[in-house]
Amino acid sequence: MKHLFKILAVALMGILFISCEKDEDQAILGDGTTPTLKADKTSVVLIKDNEANPAIKFDWTNPQFQTQVALKNTIQLAKTGTNFQSPGESIVTANDLKVTYTVAELNKLGLDAGLVPGVATPVEVRLKSEVGKTVLYSNVVTLTVTTYLTAYPSFYIVGDASAVGWNAGTSQLLYQKDNFSTIYTYLENGKYFRFLGQQDWNPLNYSLDVAGMNAGNRYFKTWSTNLAPSTPENIQFTGATGMYKIVIDADATQKSINVSASPIAVWNPANLYLVGTVNGWNSAAAIPMTNLGNGKFEHTIALPAASEFKFLGQLSWGDLDWGNISADGNTGYLGPKGSNGNIKFDGTGGNYKISVDIKMGTYKIQPL
Repeated sequence: MKHLFKILAVALMGILFISCEKDEDQAILGDGTTPTLKADKTSVVLIKDNEANPAIKFDWTNPQFQTQVALKNTIQLAKTGTNFQSPGESIVTANDLKVTYTVAELNKLGLDAGLVPGVATPVEVRLKSEVGKTVLYSNVVTLTVTTYLTAYPSFYIVGDASAVGWNAGTSQLLYQKDNFSTIYTYLENGKYFRFLGQQDWNPLNYSLDVAGMNAGNRYFKTWSTNLAPSTPENIQFTGATGMYKIVIDADATQKSINVSASPIAVWNPANLYLVGTVNGWNSAAAIPMTNLGNGKFEHTIALPAASEFKFLGQLSWGDLDWGNISADGNTGYLGPKGSNGNIKFDGTGGNYKISVDIKMGTYKIQPL
């Protein structure tokens, strides 16, 4: 028993020694002095034609600790009065003690912070310095910044929650019109996805703007309740498995994503038919397409000029009705009944293969 007490005593002394070591390390590190920040301008009007030109310079002093430490420094820019809730951020090299942003770089920071293009907006800028769990902030620098509108980003969906899977090379581009990107597509409960800016993993990735998400992935400021962050890169879909309408608003003041149930829940009908000018718009005599499985169909047919058609899931004008997304046209994107128009195509009279992927939300017309 005495031997057991000796062992316990030694173990307790070891724990106390380690605890004292940690306390001593904290004491040696100290609380750190407050970093400082200053800018060489108080007002900046950004012009797209001058993107490569220098826009503003920031100088700073790093916090000082009782021992030398490695710092992670970040410039944060936010609209005045927001308490830096959704800032634009840029990591800087601590020991450089200065950084000069080009017009394009400062414009991105401003747009990331939600500044409205073309409007002179009061902003606040500060330096965030981190070492371990210690975070220190500099004084706040006030500026007025006028950003400009850049091209709205493209969004490619990828992930096992989607019909694509984790293959960047086949990620699916959403239909884009102005600041809105839309698609009617399949999502699976409990799985994950995100958006790419290209059919590759780099350089652009888009996910929810939350703490813990990779800085380069933080984009969407608001999102529907059936989405949840999955740090450090992805979005989890928490709704029921099925067909959904995804709408992204890339306006700088919005940066939102909304996922709502599609008017047509079916993504894998037993049959799909072609109806239009090719058969006199006779739904009862619609042309059957070949079912390839998993929501994919195809059919080869001669298409003359001024051809128009849609797809039906039954030999009638019933609920299963797909056409061009939103309105008449030939975008390559499907829209369900109530949110579509005719697919319009000027053929040459030769044969074309029409391919439909209801699960993905797309169609193609290819000459043979």
